[in-house]
Amino acid sequence: MLRNHPYLPEDLQEALEHLASIDLIDLCNEAKVERCRATRDLRSCGRYSVASGCDVCPICRIPIPKNGKKLRRRLYDQCSEARLISKKCDKRFQEKEDGEEHISVDVQRLYSLFDVALENNLVSLICHYVTDVCLDESAVSSDPVIAFLLDEVVVKDWCKRTFQNIIVELQGIYNLETEQMKSMLSALLKFSAQLAGISNVLDVLDSSFKGLFQLSFKTCTSFKRAY
Repeated sequence: MLRNHPYLPEDLQEALEHLASIDLIDLCNEAKVERCRATRDLRSCGRYSVASGCDVCPICRIPIPKNGKKLRRRLYDQCSEARLISKKCDKRFQEKEDGEEHISVDVQRLYSLFDVALENNLVSLICHYVTDVCLDESAVSSDPVIAFLLDEVVVKDWCKRTFQNIIVELQGIYNLETEQMKSMLSALLKFSAQLAGISNVLDVLDSSFKGLFQLSFKTCTSFKRAY
């Protein structure tokens, strides 16, 4: 359990608990960039003093609890503030928000949440995202950004990108002298665990689509026999 772990800072612990407990269908909404033209929505700016005087957020219209509990921050913002997502990466996404590549920014933010899961032994979250969201025919959206984030292609591309990034890091380590390489043992173990995690996600993608193919084949065969 992550709760009350003595070695984790409170903000980091809360962010990981939020990620581990999130309803996976909501992960897309958490990754999507908010583009309010007024102030940022209350979950992003954390203006609890403002929230105390409102029944709903004046920007995103989500209900504001009146039971004394603070309004929960957006997952991406929590992870960024807990330094689970690098500031350099977060700043690069913010610079793109006013450009034309809106969808790519949303995808990159979802990638960042996947990265956090991979780096913190929550790779099962990504596997369940494939089976419970991407392959769920009822998981649809009229919002083109959300609809794109629901596609399994996004997970495939994340696997490819992450694998390539790890290979680049490993090449740098293997180019070191023997003694220097020994000092990088912890990094090698970390990358080994991450590669195993990516392999698990790819296995889920592969087995899921084999199952869909077999089901489609049986359906077509039954249809032909019926006629």
